[in-house]
Amino acid sequence: MPQLARSAGYPKNLVILCIRCYTFLVVNYICQGLILYMIAKEELVWDAFAGQMFLCDFGRSAGDCVDDPTGPNCVGPGGTTYAPARIYSWSVWSTRIYVRDALKAVFPEKAAEIQELVDPGEYGIESYSCRWLCCALFTATLLGDLVGSINILRMLWDIPNKAESWLDYEVPDWAEKEHAKSIRGWSEMDLCKLKVAGMPLSWKLINIFLVVLPKLLLWSLTAQAGITFLMETSTIDDLVVNSVALAFILQIDELLCSELMPETNRAIVDMLEDYELQGYEEANTVEQMKDSELLEEYEEKLKRDWSWMELANFVPFKLLLVTAFTVLFVELYYWRNCVRGPDGGMVSKDMHYPQSTRFSCSAQNSLVACSGPHHYRAFRSHDLVGRSHVVVAVCIPMMKVISSIGRTREIELCRLVHRLFW
Repeated sequence: MPQLARSAGYPKNLVILCIRCYTFLVVNYICQGLILYMIAKEELVWDAFAGQMFLCDFGRSAGDCVDDPTGPNCVGPGGTTYAPARIYSWSVWSTRIYVRDALKAVFPEKAAEIQELVDPGEYGIESYSCRWLCCALFTATLLGDLVGSINILRMLWDIPNKAESWLDYEVPDWAEKEHAKSIRGWSEMDLCKLKVAGMPLSWKLINIFLVVLPKLLLWSLTAQAGITFLMETSTIDDLVVNSVALAFILQIDELLCSELMPETNRAIVDMLEDYELQGYEEANTVEQMKDSELLEEYEEKLKRDWSWMELANFVPFKLLLVTAFTVLFVELYYWRNCVRGPDGGMVSKDMHYPQSTRFSCSAQNSLVACSGPHHYRAFRSHDLVGRSHVVVAVCIPMMKVISSIGRTREIELCRLVHRLFW
């Protein structure tokens, strides 16, 4: 839009449309940035308040732990051996842990018996292969946006550094203009041609720093935040749904463009002719060749042996790119959040309690280069600690209630709690 305004001599109506475009561009960056910020805050601050450790590879080999309890990833964050029937999501497992600890706090004289009989299970992932598959599908949904940003850079490189006009008015030479308009049903807009042409170097730099680089940054942050969110999802159904839903972050710009931009902007953009990059334009010369030349070239190709470039076409480049980015971002998640445990499996790093809900983006070694508050109180993964202060706050009133109803109701209360939560 700014180049069209430049080509027309900066008329007021086009200048207004340009300002609107940049306004929506800033709104888009703010919306995408805030969503990524909230996802990072949820993973690094609010999950820490709940005592939640990073999922890493907890429960990865639950099916093999029945036969070999000493294998890698066979001990869960609760300190017990995994079994397929004992794996739960975080919300379910933390509730079961809370009920067990509440019973132990209410009946301290029966703590050993409660510890033995009340099994809260373990927190772990249901399917390790589904996790990788969903991460790959999520990365595939992001590939189109990355290719679009790269194509913008290629276009800026291809077009000359000249202030060429992007507007053209083509009058038909086969008849008078009014006669041609009446025959074809044209309007004046149909005679206006909008095309990509040369751009001054200053405008190229503006587009690189205001459009391309922010898009690449948001793409990288979305990929990191999305992969971290999926790696922290334990159940299969949530993995499948979230892998598709997270791609919405990069579609916010299309939503704003289709719903909030004026019709004039969209109409002008639709009139702009497609731009063919130089490499594609040089290779696509079939339409300009004569039939005899085309047949001669075809027969010559049949006689030649396979070249390295032709053999390289067998390789699905985009599939390899998706695989490489998936491995990169998953390994980045492990490097930031996990360590190798004594049994050889990947377990969560030591977690900390935030002292407030403040969240900044200045620290290192954290999700999307952001971190929580700088003052922490440590807790260990094997304790589901993070619930103890809640247990005390709830169990003291419960003890008063139990003392008022008498010891004869203890068994009935335990049975009620067991039926509700187990």
